[in-house]
Amino acid sequence: MKLEYDMIEDSFDDTTHIRTMTEQATVPGKGWLVRTIIYTPHHITSDVVFIPATGASDRLFDEIGA
Repeated sequence: MKLEYDMIEDSFDDTTHIRTMTEQATVPGKGWLVRTIIYTPHHITSDVVFIPATGASDRLFDEIGA
């Protein structure tokens, strides 16, 4: 199954040169995956969290620009 991720947060700090991106994808009938990626000048870190559906709408957060 290929998931489509919506960008919900994207920030860059000019002082530390750290970029943070957070995206969400709907897993049909099951819930959501929320993926956060942190880019630093020396490392890339990723974290994925599954949130089970509880009868909420089709999205947890509004995507950027929506």
